[in-house]
Amino acid sequence: MDEIPRKSAQEVEIDRLLEEEFLCDQGFAGRFLEACGLPEPGFAVETALHEPSLGGAGFGDLLVTGRTQDTRVALLIEDKITAAAPPRQAARYAEHAARMRAEGWDRVHTILVAPAAWPGDPSATYDARLDLERLAGLLRAADPRRLTHRRAVIARALGKTTQTGVKVHDPRLHALRAAYLEFAASHCAQLGLAFTFPALRPECYDGDSWIYPITHPALPDGVVLRHRLWTTQRLPAGQVDLIARQADPATRARFVAADRNAGDLAGAELAPFSKGRGGQLSLRVPEMRQATGFDPEIGRRACAAMRVLLAWYIKGAGAADPDAGP
Repeated sequence: MDEIPRKSAQEVEIDRLLEEEFLCDQGFAGRFLEACGLPEPGFAVETALHEPSLGGAGFGDLLVTGRTQDTRVALLIEDKITAAAPPRQAARYAEHAARMRAEGWDRVHTILVAPAAWPGDPSATYDARLDLERLAGLLRAADPRRLTHRRAVIARALGKTTQTGVKVHDPRLHALRAAYLEFAASHCAQLGLAFTFPALRPECYDGDSWIYPITHPALPDGVVLRHRLWTTQRLPAGQVDLIARQADPATRARFVAADRNAGDLAGAELAPFSKGRGGQLSLRVPEMRQATGFDPEIGRRACAAMRVLLAWYIKGAGAADPDAGP
């Protein structure tokens, strides 16, 4: 699915920095390409597009287009800070570059921008790699304050890499989430439950335990469900949460007044959400982890918990449960 991936704040800052430098500094593209070992004498930037589609194979970080005299040239740029490369990312860039050349572009370069410590050697599949540390030396500005600010963006990104290291894609967790999402969508459809689950992301990292947000047409904006596949090592359990992100006093009072001692909500847990601005009502279910993989029975129990929480919310709102059945 063509889904824009989640990014760290530092990765977004680097994306925006590159976009602005290409568009606003006429000499930056030349310095950048020389540093990449891809000289394009006289290259003039025409456009810089943030998060371009790779033709249905995901999204890139930046697409820069321009001309060298009568030659049409494009740069497909991927930047990395802490995330490892997802499966076939460099290959997807190369495939999209080939499609662009087939559509009439004279040259399309694929370029990786990453800290020197970023692992792996993708040079065989990217046309060039530029260390993020070197990028700081390519920046120019008449106002020294602006230059200091721009270089600080790069310093923050490098600091993030040093602080957290590089997150490595976890194929077992990816397989678990894929099986879960396929099962949950099919199972809920069979039960007539109109839940919408999030799309499967191309990258999964250890700790990505949330299936979120899970929505339903009967829930208002700001009220969603979340399934935590696992919670903590101390308490080996999963959890299904009904979350009101921004709750008014009446909604918070409803959450507090929920009867958690009997009926379907027996054992439910109440907690504040977003530093008390919202509320959260939760039901425990068995956990699922990478080591054990997906369990259909736990999937069924999680969907049942979602239905219970949905019915409780709708009943309190004074509406009929659209999925209650006859």
